[in-house]
Amino acid sequence: MQSTTFPDDGLRRFVQQIVRSSGFLEPVQRPHEHAGVRLSVSETFALGELAEAGALSQQELAARLGLEKSTVSRLAAGMQERGWLSRERDADDRRLYRLTLTAHGREVAARVGADLSEHHGRLLARLSPEERHALGVGLGALVRELEAGHEGHDTVDHAGHEGHGHH
Repeated sequence: MQSTTFPDDGLRRFVQQIVRSSGFLEPVQRPHEHAGVRLSVSETFALGELAEAGALSQQELAARLGLEKSTVSRLAAGMQERGWLSRERDADDRRLYRLTLTAHGREVAARVGADLSEHHGRLLARLSPEERHALGVGLGALVRELEAGHEGHDTVDHAGHEGHGHH
């Protein structure tokens, strides 16, 4: 067996399995189907954020999704074409777009949300109470550390130079 610097630990295996299951490794994000609606993972997350918040600027949605502003601009344009959201200039700051779900978008979000809730419920129902508790604690800690890593810890850029900043 070749020696490698890749971590041989449970975390690598878990992350790899989650990423593979989610379809994130696809060269182009393939749509998933929820409640008869075909949509990308990004569209699913955007629907959830907008359903929860009511209205967001494109910048706020980009921050919540951890995506570049240009990516969210294309995402919002596509969702607008599908009749799911309204994109209007902010009355107070004309440089900003306010994003809100249309009536059709709210209906799609409700259907997709209900389908995801049912799916999550089925997954979690198969875990013991101890496993559910451990999952919550462990994932909470992992998310905390991942977010701390995005707040300026030392990083190595793509050229291999050590630096201080975001990735």
